[in-house]
Amino acid sequence: MDATFKKDTLALSKLLNMILVFALLAMIVVSVILGVGLTFAIQQKSRTLVPPTISKSFTVSDSHVDGAYLSMMADYFLYLKLNVTPANVSRQYGKLLDYVPPKQWPQIQPLLAKEAQTIQDGNIASHFDPLPEGTEVSVERLQVKQRGHVTKSVGDRTLPTEAITYLVQMGYDNGVIELIGITKETTVK
Repeated sequence: MDATFKKDTLALSKLLNMILVFALLAMIVVSVILGVGLTFAIQQKSRTLVPPTISKSFTVSDSHVDGAYLSMMADYFLYLKLNVTPANVSRQYGKLLDYVPPKQWPQIQPLLAKEAQTIQDGNIASHFDPLPEGTEVSVERLQVKQRGHVTKSVGDRTLPTEAITYLVQMGYDNGVIELIGITKETTVK
């Protein structure tokens, strides 16, 4: 009886070992397939680049952008904010609000709506000309300081051109650029 029991136990142990070997091999094959699939998915991840014109190369990732991208986005944000007429201000500010993060929306949206209404009621138009060498980029703080000239007109009357510096504060979270604020700095002399 003991010999039969030992043979049955030995046969059962061999069967169990064979099942474990096949299970291990199956898990290795599945792990390799998942690793290859994950590598492929990471390499094929798409990026949506938003600047209306791309004039130089730049680098973006999920956690980092370079100065060229910040500079182009700041130019775009300033274009939307400062190149307005009564006819296009709502559309321009609407595009600008697309970049405002949800936390900032309650503070920024009413200000832009009030400013748009003032532009429409006063028949005000403005145009911003950035100075070619007037851009300072801080990648660490995600800020761009842009010097330039603003020309405004009220109705048919053109006001004197004003030299102004704007600070564009941005955020970058998980591959998405956000507009935190545009502030007027000091007058350039």
